[in-house]
Amino acid sequence: MLVELPEKFEAIVVNAKQEWLDTRGTTREELRKFIEGRVLRDKEFAPKVGGDAPDFEAEILDEKGKRTGEMMRLSSQFGSPIGLIFGSYT
Repeated sequence: MLVELPEKFEAIVVNAKQEWLDTRGTTREELRKFIEGRVLRDKEFAPKVGGDAPDFEAEILDEKGKRTGEMMRLSSQFGSPIGLIFGSYT
């Protein structure tokens, strides 16, 4: 099965140096199949625009961004407007 890959993923397959492939014990075709699988899985399971957000649990940070040990589940906020900020704080 040949899946049309998004440009950025096609570039990874095409531009992968043989040395890089060799150190990982893979071939260009195996790399393509791996990426195709990820693309297909993402198309099937990724949230769709306008659909419900998937439920998840995350740790609540304090006002200084420090860990609290307290967890919050997205579904517990049903009916309340919320804003989610994803990022790296390291």
